[in-house]
Amino acid sequence: MTVIGARDSMIGSLLALVVAVLPLGAQPKPARVQVAARPLERGAVLTADDIAMQPLDSVRGPRVPSPESRSPVVGWVTRRVIAAGEVLREPAVAPPNAIQSGDKVAVVWRDAGIEVRLNGTATNAAPLGGHVTVHVDVRRRLEGVVVAPGLVQIR
Repeated sequence: MTVIGARDSMIGSLLALVVAVLPLGAQPKPARVQVAARPLERGAVLTADDIAMQPLDSVRGPRVPSPESRSPVVGWVTRRVIAAGEVLREPAVAPPNAIQSGDKVAVVWRDAGIEVRLNGTATNAAPLGGHVTVHVDVRRRLEGVVVAPGLVQIR
C-alpha cells in the first residue's frame, strides 16, 4: 500500500466513525443564552429563579453576547431595569461589589519576598478584580486591584 492509500484509508475510517457518532441529518444543538425569567429592578441580586435559558434564535434585539463577556451567575447584581426575556449580559448585570466607597481596606504591595501593608479608605466601590483608589493618608492616594473583600493589591 502506498502512503496516499494509507492516508485515504485513515480518512475513510475517520469519516465512518463520524457518521456512526453523528447520524445523518442530525442538527447541532442551538446556542442558548441566559435571559431574565421575569422583569428585574435595578439593584436586584440574581437568584436561580431569575435566570432562564433560551435558544439564541428566539431572542429579540441584539442577539450575540460579546465573546469576552462572562455569563452571569447567581449573586450578580442588576445595574439597570431588565425586561423579562432580555439577555443577561454585562454591563446590565455585573458581579457584586467586594468593596464599597468609604470602606476601610488593607493595601498590600509584594515584590521579591518583601511585603508592605498599609491601611486606607476606599474612594470608590469595586467588584473582585476591579480597580479602586485608596486614600492612605491626607496627601497620598494609591490605586490597586481588589483581590478579596477589604484587600487591595498594588503593583
